[in-house]
Amino acid sequence: MTGIEKVTGKILADARADAEAILQKADDTCAAVKAEYDARTKAEQDKLEEQANRECEALITRAKSSAAMAKRNVVLESRAALIAEAYATAEKEIRELPVDEYVDLLVKMLKGALLRQLESERESLELYGEDIRPEKYEVLLNRNDREMFGARLMEAIKHTQVGKISMSVLDRVVLSSKDAKIDGGLVLRCGDMEANCSVGMMMAQVRRATEAKVNRTLFGEN
Repeated sequence: MTGIEKVTGKILADARADAEAILQKADDTCAAVKAEYDARTKAEQDKLEEQANRECEALITRAKSSAAMAKRNVVLESRAALIAEAYATAEKEIRELPVDEYVDLLVKMLKGALLRQLESERESLELYGEDIRPEKYEVLLNRNDREMFGARLMEAIKHTQVGKISMSVLDRVVLSSKDAKIDGGLVLRCGDMEANCSVGMMMAQVRRATEAKVNRTLFGEN
């Protein structure tokens, strides 16, 4: 082998060694990059999975809370509807009382309204020296009640034991020709003031006073 061949062989050998070293370094670098990428990908996947789990748990919690609230609202609405129906039924039964019983109820309503009015007149006169007695006490009924029961009511109130109500007051009690926009009961007009003694107003007062008890009776709890 000549000297030139030896030199050429040495150069080729060194070149192959350098190429192999470069390739090995490149392979090592690629492996390291891939390992780092895999690690980062795994970490990101774990992070995303953990976040997804948290969001799922939060979603489930919110769904359960919403379901519980919806159930509670349905129960409350159903109970409210049942209670409202109970009072509506009671009000309907009052409006459909037999004639004698209904007239008797109107008499009691009118007596109660007159007594409250007389008390207001007494207090106004004693405390302020102001005489607020009206010229007449007008009784307003709805059209149907006025035509069916108006005359009987006026006759009954004048021939009923009325306690503190004097005949001078009863003589000023008159049946109005105007219609009251109520389902039943009456309105007592005393000058500029009116006392609403309608069945609807009476039931509203009764409901405020008894609804808690009715709720306990129907559902056994506060």
